[in-house]
Amino acid sequence: MLNYLKSLTLLLVEDDPTVQKELKETFEYFFLEVKVANNGLEALDILKENTIQVIFTDYEMPLMNGYEFIKEVRSFNAKIPITIVSNHDDREKLQKCMPLGLSGYIFKPLTYSEIKNYLSEFATNLFNSGVLEHKFSKVHRLDFVKNILYENEKEHNITKLEYKFLMLFIRVNGKVASFDLINEELFELDITENSIKNLVYRLKNKYNFNYIKNIKEVGYVLVESA
Repeated sequence: MLNYLKSLTLLLVEDDPTVQKELKETFEYFFLEVKVANNGLEALDILKENTIQVIFTDYEMPLMNGYEFIKEVRSFNAKIPITIVSNHDDREKLQKCMPLGLSGYIFKPLTYSEIKNYLSEFATNLFNSGVLEHKFSKVHRLDFVKNILYENEKEHNITKLEYKFLMLFIRVNGKVASFDLINEELFELDITENSIKNLVYRLKNKYNFNYIKNIKEVGYVLVESA
């Protein structure tokens, strides 16, 4: 089950530089990539600009503590798995975080063995929950781990560009993705609006994916079906 984590990007939120460095180095053994933030406000910026599948966060932090951070995340993402990594002294404070849908919490200082044991259970729960997929409709869903777009039960192995394009719309959560944002997110060089239009056209014709609509002179929006 630990191999299941190898395709995921983790966001680690920790204000102590020494603890942050140690945890980052350990988590890098298990995850595809580990991004770090020093506080909740920094972490929110990273979430807006990157595709993150898992969050591990401290509780006591400057500017925005763990509870405030998690509450803000839940206002736009109800499913992303969140674990609190905190001190034993924070145990009572953690109780008010539980209604926010935590995956769990672990206490510092942590050994490699303790992290591995927690992640083994964590990965099993993720695998069984189906949380790492997004349903666009009754017909289409995207598996974040396998990078597969399902059309009913038909599997489409989408390209890296197509995957990043779809993940961008999932992340902006119903808002319009401007041409500038799409260009910045997906391409190293400037592209024309026709290039984006062609990408939308290919998704529609290759996979019958008809949910991305053009907003004239603004960008595109994902219109999902119940």
